[in-house]
Amino acid sequence: MMDSFDPNRELERMRSWQNRSITERQFAEFVGRCRMYQYMSKSERCGLPKLEFGDSQLNQVVDGYYNDENFSKDMDGSISLWNLYNLFTGANKSSYIDRFLERSVNAGDVIRNLATAL
Repeated sequence: MMDSFDPNRELERMRSWQNRSITERQFAEFVGRCRMYQYMSKSERCGLPKLEFGDSQLNQVVDGYYNDENFSKDMDGSISLWNLYNLFTGANKSSYIDRFLERSVNAGDVIRNLATAL
């Protein structure tokens, strides 16, 4: 696992998130689909990226979208993927220690998959 990790590639990927944004409508649809994920059957989840964040963390992401001093939405309602990533990692801080690392990795995966989908 460590041999396949390329820190320069990861750094460039994360830097690119600063220049990519989603609209308020896309954000709302994204959050709605994230909330639906935990209620899907295993067969419906098949083929979808894993999501380790629950309603509590998603509520914090939405709150941050509107109220976070550093990572909230822009004036037009759009939000950069970098800011969204930071909202997810911020929401993860309230996780129990046994899920913290798993969710930290998942935050990057979620944004990476969103960037790919865009």
